[in-house]
Amino acid sequence: MSRAAEGLGGWLLQRFTAVYLAVYLLAVVARLLIQGTPGYAEWRTWFALPWMGVLTVMFAIAVLLHAWIGVREVLIDYVHPVWLRLVCMAVTGLVLLGSLLWVVRALTLAAMPGTA
Repeated sequence: MSRAAEGLGGWLLQRFTAVYLAVYLLAVVARLLIQGTPGYAEWRTWFALPWMGVLTVMFAIAVLLHAWIGVREVLIDYVHPVWLRLVCMAVTGLVLLGSLLWVVRALTLAAMPGTA
């Protein structure tokens, strides 16, 4: 692969995640505009639906991939000591992974009957 095409994969992935994020957010806003602002029970019921849980986890993954690509590019461009860049990337990766696990846990708890 040529040096000119090295960043193409990341660029395309970031664009695809941006499109998914926009579509998901527009769908949620449209639902809120049509049905009004739901209470806690309605939110919980809505996010407990299997298809909504899957779409929301995909949304979280898209946000995290989008953020990872952007932060990685900034770190590569502006953090010159390799050890510091690796530490920053490791911390960023752990924070993003922890965030994904938190979203999955929250959705799992929302889907469980009898939990508040």
